[in-house]
Amino acid sequence: MDSPEFCTHVFFLTPDYPMVPLTSAIEVLATANRILGRQEYHWKFASLYGEPVEAANKIDSSVHYSLSELRTAAMTTARPKAVIVCAGEFVERYENPSLFAGLREFSRQGILVGGLSTGAHLLAAAKLLENRSCVVHWEILPQFSERFPNVRVKSELYEIDDKFCTCAGGLAAIDMMLTLVEQEQGADAVKDICDILTTDRMREPTQRQRLLKIRSYVPGTRIEHAIKLMEANISDPLPIDEIAQLSGVTRRQVERWFQRDLDCPPAKHYLDLRLQHAYHLLNNSRKSVTEIAMAAGFSNTAYFSLAFKKKFGTSPRSTRLSK
Repeated sequence: MDSPEFCTHVFFLTPDYPMVPLTSAIEVLATANRILGRQEYHWKFASLYGEPVEAANKIDSSVHYSLSELRTAAMTTARPKAVIVCAGEFVERYENPSLFAGLREFSRQGILVGGLSTGAHLLAAAKLLENRSCVVHWEILPQFSERFPNVRVKSELYEIDDKFCTCAGGLAAIDMMLTLVEQEQGADAVKDICDILTTDRMREPTQRQRLLKIRSYVPGTRIEHAIKLMEANISDPLPIDEIAQLSGVTRRQVERWFQRDLDCPPAKHYLDLRLQHAYHLLNNSRKSVTEIAMAAGFSNTAYFSLAFKKKFGTSPRSTRLSK
């Protein structure tokens, strides 16, 4: 491991982290250095004990710091501007009291603390996001909402405030890092970075993570609001009448939207969201089938199994056994 030295960004890696958001974030910083003509940004990697970390794609990444070394560096002139946690599937396995203490310490020192993909889960578990907004990858959004009810989690691309930055992962890391660079270097620098990276623009943070297969969808419309309500209320589904009321329209209007734009009734779309969440939990958690049914908003396990088999062609138990 290298001895502590100044860097602007430290990426803290957990096992099974996704490599795409990490490399995307770094490419923005490297390209910023190129267009600025100076080494404005420096980055290093850290892990809990300073050990190499295997990414989700099975590539090993060496690191520069252990958490202990990073905490020491943060109290010297080597203190970074940002510490960003990059995490992927099974993020709950990597909850650690020392990591939580370190993240809280970094925040108190004025370091920007961030999360890529599911990294916001560890920030929330460290009690850093209470009564704040954040973004996580859409696959864990329902269980995140259930686990952290005092955190305003969004199904958007990224969220940045004065103390924290979080993003959905994937290519959304480019947009979040472009925004951070724009805050320091200005819009012209970001335009030049986008030109080099052959991306047409920096996407707005409020764009949805998942593209809807609909004909007349426009971001910010009331159908988007209705879908967000569904996504945020998986374990305790809202009645369609309440979704309509919260969207400021009648139930009949909501039904017309979904039939026109998604070619299905709102109740079917809601059911599909819940079943997709259950499928993800079967493949990526150790919860029992009964617990997963409850997490997906089914009080009746038999009905859950019937609905699941109708959608996926196999039972929940068979799906788990096949993994």
